[in-house]
Amino acid sequence: MRIGIISTCEHYSWAGTEEVWYHFAKLALQSGHEVILGAHAKVAASAQVGELQAIGLKVCKRRPRRPVRFYLMAERMRSEMNRLVNCDVILINAGSLFDSLNLPWIGQFVNRLAREKKRIVYFCHFCAESLPATGHPESAIERFLSQISQWVFVSQHNRKLAERQLATRFHKADVVMNGPRLNLSEPVPMPSGPMTFGCVARLETRWKGHDVLLECLSQAAWRARDWRLNIYGSGPDEQYLQRLIRHYDLADRVQLRGYVREMTQVWQECHAKLLASHGEGTPLAILEAMMCGRTVITTDVGGNREILEHGVSGFIADAATPRCFGAMLETAWLQRHRWNEMGGSAFRAAQQLANADPAKALMKLIEATV
Repeated sequence: MRIGIISTCEHYSWAGTEEVWYHFAKLALQSGHEVILGAHAKVAASAQVGELQAIGLKVCKRRPRRPVRFYLMAERMRSEMNRLVNCDVILINAGSLFDSLNLPWIGQFVNRLAREKKRIVYFCHFCAESLPATGHPESAIERFLSQISQWVFVSQHNRKLAERQLATRFHKADVVMNGPRLNLSEPVPMPSGPMTFGCVARLETRWKGHDVLLECLSQAAWRARDWRLNIYGSGPDEQYLQRLIRHYDLADRVQLRGYVREMTQVWQECHAKLLASHGEGTPLAILEAMMCGRTVITTDVGGNREILEHGVSGFIADAATPRCFGAMLETAWLQRHRWNEMGGSAFRAAQQLANADPAKALMKLIEATV
């Protein structure tokens, strides 16, 4: 079988949304299938894609540029992506629900695939209340819906929210939940010293809520407590967060630690995971914290309630607002004597999720689609 994969990732060389297709592509290549990737030049240059090329992956690069209309015209005339047209099935690995509508170079190519009557599987990694479909013409949404042969989501929450936002009921939709990138035989031991929170997420406050978290920790009650916060990750809001840390006079408590891929290193230093998200799929950062034996204080978005049990393996706030998240953070602090026990529950839940093998589940769906 000839399988095409289109990654919609644009601004990063790699992201958590790419992990499942990476392992899926490796499995497909090892099983004798031909796999062709269509990706932004940044993703195509990543070490992960290089590993797959060494075992047979073929890569088509796109380099979007402005003016967009001239780029689209050039893509219609001649594009590396044309090599994907001959595939038996196309997996669109979408960072969010509306990537095919929001990214014109993706939408244009999907239109062509649909005209060629190709089987298109849309693998959606993110839905959020603040990303509705109302900004797109009804005709564009109807065309988009008619083009997709199979829908795949990373959480039941995302699937239900997508049905509401698209005002449709999916007849062919499955959930393939993310699994942690590591699988440990035992939790990482708790560190000594003052209580240290860890926040692992790309530095985009619009979605990850670092600003809400810092406002919560700037309150008088928290200034009287002995705690630290390590923020791990990279992204466009780094300078804003540095200013915000100074604004709240938290420089002696909060550190930006940069991107760290080795999660055991993070959780050797931190006692609990904080993530005030405004939207999620099923976050790898939470799954990895759970695998390392850490309780999680987060929000009721994406698949968080599907992987965490409130009061058992974590604490789930209703929303990423200073009032809601602040109240849950207070509840968690008052139960910090339970964090080790709750981390054990989180570890056992993560082990079960790790055994689910999302790449294999996606392979079965793709094979059934053709």
